[in-house]
Amino acid sequence: MKIDQLRIIGTAHVSSESIEEVRRTIAEVEPDVVAVELDPGRYRRLLDEKLGVERDEFSLRDALRHGNIGVLLAAWFLTYFQRKVGDDLGVKPGAEMLAAIEAAQEVGARVVLIDRDIGVTMQRALKSMGALEKMKFFLGVIRSFWDSEGIDDIESLKGEETLRDVMAQFRDISPSAYHVLVEERDAYMARRLLEIEEDSVVAVVGAGHRRGICEYLKNPERIPPIHELLKIP
Repeated sequence: MKIDQLRIIGTAHVSSESIEEVRRTIAEVEPDVVAVELDPGRYRRLLDEKLGVERDEFSLRDALRHGNIGVLLAAWFLTYFQRKVGDDLGVKPGAEMLAAIEAAQEVGARVVLIDRDIGVTMQRALKSMGALEKMKFFLGVIRSFWDSEGIDDIESLKGEETLRDVMAQFRDISPSAYHVLVEERDAYMARRLLEIEEDSVVAVVGAGHRRGICEYLKNPERIPPIHELLKIP
């Protein structure tokens, strides 16, 4: 991949404007590759939903496979929150990623999944937190759910100042979870982008990840070895 031919779109995950931006950019650039913030499991779930196949976002079997029922609870909380906001705004979570995949197919671009497996991410997050931090994390998610009432301008969350405030609040509530859910995934996605052989790439990621990914791309020596990012403590 040539860094000067990389376009990173930072999206709001339940935003109709982000969907349009994704479609427009891919149609204009006609990249060789469209990289999306998805892991294989979430990719399959999105395609199933598109085809009308009903399935639980996170199953008990998945939680037991990863060896921690807390994975199921934490993932369910986060998914429910995103779906609640999406229902309020009339946009399904992941719609911008589906739009990116469809636009890639239209221009003949290869689709690359660059996010880390969500089970690994949630298990690393939970194992990194002490009991008090876990309680603060879950209370923060619940509080965010109630604070989401009345959200009508999700695009405002993509502003640099707003993003810094939101990320700072997340880091204050749970620095361990922030490190795993944001900083580690920034590093993982940057590594995946650097592994792409084609020249022209459009990457579609959540707005909160764009800055961190760019920093790692500028300083690739700071990216941890892949085995460290995938290891379960």
